[in-house]
Amino acid sequence: MSDDVRVVVSNDEDGNEVKVAVLKPKSNHLREAQLAYNRAFRDALESGALLRQKLEDHMREQGIWDDAKQKQYDDVNKTILDGEKKLAKGGISLSEAKTLALDMRVARGELRDLIAERTVMDGNTAEGQADNARFNALIGECVVSSDNNNVKKFETLEDYDAVASQPWAVEAASQLANMLYDLDPNYDNNLPENKFLKDYSFVNEDLRLVNDDGHLVDSQGRLINEEGRFIAYDDKGEEYFIDIEGNALTEEGDYVVEFQPFLDDSGKPVSKPGEETETATATKKKRTTRKKKTEEETEEAEN
Repeated sequence: MSDDVRVVVSNDEDGNEVKVAVLKPKSNHLREAQLAYNRAFRDALESGALLRQKLEDHMREQGIWDDAKQKQYDDVNKTILDGEKKLAKGGISLSEAKTLALDMRVARGELRDLIAERTVMDGNTAEGQADNARFNALIGECVVSSDNNNVKKFETLEDYDAVASQPWAVEAASQLANMLYDLDPNYDNNLPENKFLKDYSFVNEDLRLVNDDGHLVDSQGRLINEEGRFIAYDDKGEEYFIDIEGNALTEEGDYVVEFQPFLDDSGKPVSKPGEETETATATKKKRTTRKKKTEEETEEAEN
């Protein structure tokens, strides 16, 4: 496949296969996109949108960003950078290096959350709105039929907006972004902490933690399944669910125990509302039999 064309095979929201091609933007595409940027930027300024350089001041005024958030951002960055240096240098125990790598993964997630807070606000700036308009224009120009690269998939921006959240459209946009901004599709795999964890078999191909037997585990080494539920294996090697303390559970999450009736203050079983215990049922049956027998005896005596 040419580096200038990427074919996307995915599905729509109903599970039907959709196949499109994504073209690498050329000069004529970029010119059209720049015009869309200029129009959106002008409209955003006229409607009172902030410039990007004023964003942090605005976020501080609104209490969205403050010195504490900035310190957290700086500290998280330092944790990641210090960890990268230590992993690159080596000379520490493997267990310490594993703990370091896992801490870096947590820090990386915190950093993404902090960046996301700023990114959401950035989309409202004049530049942010213009950037979105430019990218959407490129979607319209570069997402085409997989059979004929001259046939656009979207005739108007409204056509794209109508399906933008569907899997195939999301994948097409992702491919375009990779081509446009030279993004690394293997970014997560190439992070220093993940490369270390893969090199020493602490994670699988999906970067999920595994034990020495290749079974999925959580950060504390406890067995889990694909959905993250705690599991254990019986003597036959069959999997079953457990709680955090190791007690067996059903698939629905109920404890696997034999229920015993609750007792009253005298130690006798108490039936559930609308139900009777076996003892209560037996007692009732015995009383009914005794009553019936007495009635029969009375009737015979009267005859």
